[in-house]
Amino acid sequence: MPNPAGAEGPHIREFEPLKPYTTFKMGGPARFFIEAGSADELCQGLGLARKRALPHFVLGGGSNVLISDRGFDGVVLHPIFRGVSLPSVNTPETHLNVLAGEIWDDVVKFTAERGLWGIENLSHIPGQAGAALVQNIGAYGQQVGDVLESTSVLEIATGTQQVLSPADCEFGYRRSIFNTTARGQYIILGIRLKLSRTPRRVLDYPDVRAYFDERGIKDPPLTKIRQAIISIRDRKFPFPREEKGGNAGSFFKNLTISEREYEALHEKVSRNFSPRVLERLTEIRNRFPAASQIKIPAAFLIDICGLKGYRIGAAQVNESQPLVLVNRGGGTAADVLALALHVRRTVWARTGAALAIEPELVGFSEQELKAIHNFKEN
Repeated sequence: MPNPAGAEGPHIREFEPLKPYTTFKMGGPARFFIEAGSADELCQGLGLARKRALPHFVLGGGSNVLISDRGFDGVVLHPIFRGVSLPSVNTPETHLNVLAGEIWDDVVKFTAERGLWGIENLSHIPGQAGAALVQNIGAYGQQVGDVLESTSVLEIATGTQQVLSPADCEFGYRRSIFNTTARGQYIILGIRLKLSRTPRRVLDYPDVRAYFDERGIKDPPLTKIRQAIISIRDRKFPFPREEKGGNAGSFFKNLTISEREYEALHEKVSRNFSPRVLERLTEIRNRFPAASQIKIPAAFLIDICGLKGYRIGAAQVNESQPLVLVNRGGGTAADVLALALHVRRTVWARTGAALAIEPELVGFSEQELKAIHNFKEN
């Protein structure tokens, strides 16, 4: 078809398969697919959606999304504007400017090679820089929201660009306004990070501490920390780069619960599991202290319910890290959704814990979404 945005506008493709753009390597076609190289091209894509009375969806690195086998009957905007820049002044603290389409792990590698501290523990997390902010990615004691100075966004309703502060973003565990109160209101264009040239090692997480203790390294340099994080993640998380299959990273969120909720969990585990499992729960409760809430790894709950390796079609609960659901090759989104529903129902029935799903579900029917969200009723 002719380019609806005009000769000078972005290239628009019809019925573009979305499978190659997702790390799950599944998903049907987009009615319209736009690779946007600028904020202006994003605006033109939004204009096409309004003109055709179609929904739109911003698809970044495709690492935190599950797209329906039917695809998305709307306009998919795929930002491809990339770039990383540093000020020329060499000061103890420096600001790193990153465009939203930049690959996140490339950004972390860039900072590690230049001695900039603050995001090294976020190594080897797939996706784009803009998406990193949406879910406030975190790992091994660091969160991207902790080092954000500001973010530039495009307000969808008005087409104007704004700059938001960390307070504006309302960061929490795996959350921000971009996936909660202001979902669908903004498109992230770029982020500005405040990093340090002075070492700020965050090595308290058990796996990280064990890695360096085993090697007798007391004060590891920045590049060694990045290397350690990559090694740990590769051992526990299948990085979504397999030729035949893939995954979307962590499919379930860890729990943060109150003391009262923990007591209910403790009581149900004591009834349904062995004394050793109950001991493990107590150990976890003491190992992950929090200021006001208790952190319970979802992987622990999935594991004790015997779900490691459980499979529906070509979708499987990862055997080494059950937070991850994997596509073993040729899998469908329907397989993954059915598996996620089974995991949630099983964990709920045996522990009373309600696991929350991390990836965004795109293109599914209201009936499909109702089934996955109302899993307690079945």
